[in-house]
Amino acid sequence: MKKVNYHTHTYRCGHANGNEEEMIQAAINMGIEDLGMCGHVPLPHYRKHLIYSIPSVRGIRSLAGLVKAFIKNGPSMRMPYKQLEDHLDILRNCQKKYEDQINIYKGFEAEGLEEYYDYYQTLLYEHKVDYLILGHHFHKHCIHSHYYGKEKMTKKDIYLYCNEVEKALETQLFSYLAHPDLFLIGYSDFDLDAQTVTRRICEKAKELNIPLEINAGGMRRGLRKRNHEDIYLYPNTHFWKIASEVGNDVILGFDAHDPSDFNDAMYQQMMKFAQDHELNVIDHFEFLQGNFEKYQAEYDIR
Repeated sequence: MKKVNYHTHTYRCGHANGNEEEMIQAAINMGIEDLGMCGHVPLPHYRKHLIYSIPSVRGIRSLAGLVKAFIKNGPSMRMPYKQLEDHLDILRNCQKKYEDQINIYKGFEAEGLEEYYDYYQTLLYEHKVDYLILGHHFHKHCIHSHYYGKEKMTKKDIYLYCNEVEKALETQLFSYLAHPDLFLIGYSDFDLDAQTVTRRICEKAKELNIPLEINAGGMRRGLRKRNHEDIYLYPNTHFWKIASEVGNDVILGFDAHDPSDFNDAMYQQMMKFAQDHELNVIDHFEFLQGNFEKYQAEYDIR
């Protein structure tokens, strides 16, 4: 099996280190053969999106994050929209420069935000990017109050996450689901509701032949004590036991935010986790190009 990674960020996201070439060179040095450059998608009209989110703000942290994002039009969550073309031009040049050393693909990690589905589809139809992955971090608005990785998730929160992930996958805009178990960071008991949400997500991905990602970002945070167990909050062992039962295809994602994140130790750690859970790891998948018109008709989206 060849070493691949389709989840790579740069400094442009506002919370990562390393420019495009530095990340590519680190991947080459590690022996990566296929590399997807996949930072958080820059969003047009992002300030308008944030203004609409103001009634949903709860707490000082959420308000402070909104104000910072509004001022900088992106960071520290995503690339500013004005940098989009510069970023893609650099990647096109790198594809030529390093073509004998590595296969480079252009992509973005995007939330399942219905207001931006037309934009996502345009990115794919106009071949600005090769693929998108679904990294569903927020409910409706990109503010901390609506963050699905927050410390305290309710039953309502995890079912909202599940519903939105299922609908997003059905658009066929997203080639794989990144950190599908993100919701378990703040939902401490793997109770019947967590099991139900997990199984629904896994079965929907299986039905649509969309891989799930084992995400190294959670592993870099280390093991945590939860209900008398030492586990990763993600990848969460209980989630992946169900994924194994369902038979999901699995892709390994470094979720690299620094050149140093490309290292063999982490690769072996992810592989061991997959093997321990008897998961079907793949090294390639179909780049989906969207079926948004069918989705619009089914859900009566205008």
